[in-house]
Amino acid sequence: MKHSIKASIFSNDTALVTLLILFSFLLVGCNKAPSDTNKTYVERLSSTLDVAAIEPNLLKQLSLLPPAPLEKNNITLSIVELAGISHCKLNVLISEHNNQLGKTASAAGKFKYQINFIQSAQICLNSLDKNSPIFSKIQKAKTYKQTHLMHYFNTMLFKERELNQTWQLTSTELNKEPAGYSDTLHALKQLVIIKEQISTQQFNSINANAIFSALEQLNKYQFNQALIQSARMQVVLNNSATDFVKTLDLNDLCPEGKHNKKAKIISNVFQKFYLKDIQPYQAQLTGYLEELQPLYKELWFGQSITSESINNLIKPKSNTNLLNLLKSSAKNHVIWWQRFYKTCEISPI
Repeated sequence: MKHSIKASIFSNDTALVTLLILFSFLLVGCNKAPSDTNKTYVERLSSTLDVAAIEPNLLKQLSLLPPAPLEKNNITLSIVELAGISHCKLNVLISEHNNQLGKTASAAGKFKYQINFIQSAQICLNSLDKNSPIFSKIQKAKTYKQTHLMHYFNTMLFKERELNQTWQLTSTELNKEPAGYSDTLHALKQLVIIKEQISTQQFNSINANAIFSALEQLNKYQFNQALIQSARMQVVLNNSATDFVKTLDLNDLCPEGKHNKKAKIISNVFQKFYLKDIQPYQAQLTGYLEELQPLYKELWFGQSITSESINNLIKPKSNTNLLNLLKSSAKNHVIWWQRFYKTCEISPI
């Protein structure tokens, strides 16, 4: 009897958990994506005027380019030579890198190892005879790693999911109250600082621990991917909405000396959906891009792993960069409505 009671309780608990999961999915489904407002906006205009809407273009996938193979490093240390630097932290570092864990390290882990090697090598070199073979090998290894450190940085950008997904398509749009902006901003700034220190050869100033700290924050929120996806989508939706309204004949909408009820209705649609909802959301995206796009540029622009399509989105002072595309697409749409209000002699307020 006791067993049947326990089974019944377990069954009820399972059913409750199932219901809660289903309810959570229903709640998620009830939350409309920001782009749904754009679609409703054009649908209302289309149905009011009985004119077919123009379908927006599909977003194209953006891809990074694989880093070129690195020239092979033939500098090796024997077991005896490693034993000769047992007093150095470098000994432990090399040993850990050579074990199985080191061999399976991620791109970020390998990049961090290069930094730690460079920083530990100099301390070890200071304790060695400059005329010894081990000194020469460590010095050459250090120089090699310094020369190719940017390659390891770019390989991290290409391989680490927290970074390469920035440019990939996603079903997630940035909502109107997103979490993670400040953490994402801080994480990207940390990576930009590291890249600048590599470029200026300030190797000893690099904080290697900041690498995984930054990746953790980027992974937690995935803010960059959602922002770029949302901004690109809003550009496409703005352009298709503008193409649609440009098919309308203002003389038919607002014949001189006659009152057209439809003109007033679509004015209300514009105010309700575009001015009160879409425009503020796009202004929000613009604010984020104004802060983050310069960091995207510092990390990816003009690099060997960066494709032309990505370069175009982050190129400074370019009409093709994402920030300017968003601004210009919104401006072009509003310009048509300014002509509408002037021609139809309807107050926008």
